[in-house]
Amino acid sequence: MRWPRRPGWPAGLTARLMLALAAVQVVVIVGGMAAWMLTSTAVNWEDVAAESASARVLSTLARDSAGAAVINPDAALLGYAARRPGLRHAALIEGRVLAGSSPDLSGVLARLGPDLPREGRLAVPLAGAGLALFRLEAVPGFGDVVVVTAGNAFYADEDLGVFFSVYLVQLLPMFGPALLAGLLVLPLALRRALRPLQRAAEQAAAIDLQSLDRRLDEALPPAELRPFIRAINALLARIESGVRAQRLFTANAAHELRTPVAILRARVDGLPATLPERLDLARDLARITIMLDQLLAVARIGQQGLVADQALDVAVCARNVVADMAPLAIRAGRAIALEAPAGPLPLRGDARALEGALANLLDNALRAEPVGGTVVLAVRQGVRISVVDHGAGVAAQDRALLFEPFWRKDERTRGSGLGLAIVREVARLHGGSVMVQDTPGGGATFVLDLPPCGGRGRQASAGERQDGLAQRQVRQAHKAAEGLVHVQDEKHGTRHR
Repeated sequence: MRWPRRPGWPAGLTARLMLALAAVQVVVIVGGMAAWMLTSTAVNWEDVAAESASARVLSTLARDSAGAAVINPDAALLGYAARRPGLRHAALIEGRVLAGSSPDLSGVLARLGPDLPREGRLAVPLAGAGLALFRLEAVPGFGDVVVVTAGNAFYADEDLGVFFSVYLVQLLPMFGPALLAGLLVLPLALRRALRPLQRAAEQAAAIDLQSLDRRLDEALPPAELRPFIRAINALLARIESGVRAQRLFTANAAHELRTPVAILRARVDGLPATLPERLDLARDLARITIMLDQLLAVARIGQQGLVADQALDVAVCARNVVADMAPLAIRAGRAIALEAPAGPLPLRGDARALEGALANLLDNALRAEPVGGTVVLAVRQGVRISVVDHGAGVAAQDRALLFEPFWRKDERTRGSGLGLAIVREVARLHGGSVMVQDTPGGGATFVLDLPPCGGRGRQASAGERQDGLAQRQVRQAHKAAEGLVHVQDEKHGTRHR
């Protein structure tokens, strides 16, 4: 059954079913009543016809010029009588037969005089009319009026409406409570019946790109919902297959690009240091490397379906990123200040993905920072990481779109529009979030909030600390060769050059 699409038609399933139930009950009640009465011997069709004729006679009551009550037949009554050749009708008020009554019936009534009943049946000596039916009605302006009909017959096309009006009123007190009870109970029954649908909706709402392997429970009743749930599960399976293929393609493409980028970097490093284009090429290669590392990290984590359960130190990750980005900052005429606590900030996640996100935020901040300015990377307990620049800032209307893939403010904006989208993905994979705020005095502050591991992160072993120290010494040597580098660290309170 298709619901009619009409303006004002209820959109809710409960309201529609209530209307449908009410309509069905009315049809059943009326139809059942009609079937019973049409086949029952308890219905006197002469009474129905007498009721129909009486209504038409009473509608023609009027007063003559002297003020006396009379029957003033109208076209409806005359047509009704013409279709019933044996019909006689009369009206009496206080025993007086009104003018306009059928002459032969009036004569009989006059001869009977005071013996006339006010209601009931009476045999009359009229051709084609063995009984006269008397009905008493109170008519405003006329008082009690007795209408007498004889020789009438039931015609369904004209008298069926009277049939329903008489008997339906008598049956409504019996069926009305059932109809009302059904309308009151239906919302409660529907709420209970649709509860599995609500549970299926909750299951669907909990599915995201990292949990596409989940499926809706097909065992949920009612059975009518199962084809829909199976269709949703099939759709989820197709989406999961497509996302898996896309992630695999992204990971393979990023991995294949690392080799030509490494070759290109070696060739750029071999160019004369005095060549102006060498600095631009080195900066662009650094940004490409950052993006490839991010794509690889996100693809790797996405393929696993969850964040890698690796113990890491956020402060160490921040220092590593600053050490890697410092040469880029120096070439651009900017500086990076690191504010990190002296102790470790343990976290469980993926160090490569986190460092890639921080590198991307620093790269964007260095582009926005005015020449000679300082970008601040602040790491706080919690874990909260802030990257602060003092550039033009981010307009309020752009913040909702800032983290969408491939979004750029205009064609003049440099970059592919993937960096901040990857940052948001890394934050979400770690159970955190990223947002942008205004920097006091001008600029933008990107805040990365990550849930702390609650002390579950393990301390680095002595060998790991030694390896990290060796790596930092290599980075320091590289920075010294690049030129002027300065990094501020709360742990040491000094600037390194």
